[in-house]
Amino acid sequence: MTHSQSHIRMNNISFIGMAGCGKSTLGKAISEKYSLSFVDTDHLIESEYKMSLENVKKEFGYKFVRSAEEKAILGLDRTTEIISTGGSAIYSSISIHHLMSFSKIIYIDTPLDVIIERIGVGQERGLAVPDGLSIPEVYIERQPMYEKYAEVALDGSKSIDELTKSIELIINE
Repeated sequence: MTHSQSHIRMNNISFIGMAGCGKSTLGKAISEKYSLSFVDTDHLIESEYKMSLENVKKEFGYKFVRSAEEKAILGLDRTTEIISTGGSAIYSSISIHHLMSFSKIIYIDTPLDVIIERIGVGQERGLAVPDGLSIPEVYIERQPMYEKYAEVALDGSKSIDELTKSIELIINE
């Protein structure tokens, strides 16, 4: 970073939240609307291992998915303006603090019933959790962690258009 850039307000954004909360959809919408660079860390893992997140989990285990995610996040910097993290990113305080060093952490707080409606009750989303843990159990475990790290929380039950408008206010603060 050159000295001339250092006065620019930090407006990179990292989305955190449960699978199905809208992180990727919103991240894509914002990046397309403003021509900002966008990364979905789940996709980084999938391209690195050339398989779906669910298959990475089946083959190597949920802890492997979490460490692959940490590695993916630690490889990012302020050149990536919009980042959608995997739902388990919050298990790594190293990852979250890295993201905080160059981006605003926004929690897409989506009600459990909406998440279940979007992703179903089966775990075909590569959720980085031990086998047998239900979506409600994962939600209850993670919610306080998301709240702890969130600089801003948005209501994930709102439409993408409404959420985009909220993000615009944050970007233009």
